[in-house]
Amino acid sequence: MDFSNRQNIACYIDSDKILIYQGATGSLAQLDFPPEVLSYLDLLQKEKFETLIDSFLEQNKLSGENTILIYSSAAAFEKDFEESQTGKEDSEIQKFIDIVPFEDVLSKTYKLNKKVKVVAVNNRVYESIRSVLEKRNFLIYAVIPGSVLQETFSELAQNMDLGFILRKIDSIKQYSMINGSSPSNPALEKKPEGKKQNKRLYALGGIFAILLLILIIFVAIILSSKSDPTSSPTVVAPPLSPKPTILETSENNAIPASIDAISTPSASVTQTP
Repeated sequence: MDFSNRQNIACYIDSDKILIYQGATGSLAQLDFPPEVLSYLDLLQKEKFETLIDSFLEQNKLSGENTILIYSSAAAFEKDFEESQTGKEDSEIQKFIDIVPFEDVLSKTYKLNKKVKVVAVNNRVYESIRSVLEKRNFLIYAVIPGSVLQETFSELAQNMDLGFILRKIDSIKQYSMINGSSPSNPALEKKPEGKKQNKRLYALGGIFAILLLILIIFVAIILSSKSDPTSSPTVVAPPLSPKPTILETSENNAIPASIDAISTPSASVTQTP
């Protein structure tokens, strides 16, 4: 990747906003996302989301920069596991990824300080951001969880210093969630596509089979009743009586039928006036 004649910028992704820090000028720009576009980390309006980012970049005259994406803890799902030698952590990690409430998940497993940390983000949000940046000739250098950087660099433990991150851009690339333009561990990065859709198809298929069976039985009963002459009702004339018969009737009473879904780390930077 050619970094010549390009600025380095840090794009800090939070649960409801994006902060862009320009290393050359020290300026910080912020874009807030309305809840009808991005809510609880779920992308509700993809086209509007991308339009907002593109307009934001146009307004701040940003294009063709080397970019590192940093996810805050509030914009990701994270879980720590105890490192063991039994090999059971892989199944536990996959269970955690499966319960992340997105159909398309980008995730990575890190081994830090004798523990295993799993970080998962909404891949649809990442892909939308990546798409807009690449159209404006940005080069995405790395995608890194902020919590991993805070546990790795003591300078970031209490303060997410975007300027420091840009100065260490080469050394922190090893913690990226992607390798180039694709996830670094495809076996664990995404849930099986169409998993939820398959469940719906199975349910609909079962309902259709039951309805079809009922229809077949109903048609069979109708055809059977038409072909069986003994099933036709016969009218029997009453015997003649020498005397008229008086029928007494009583009125019966009718019975009516009743029908009764973490606090966000702040990205503090030193801005150059």
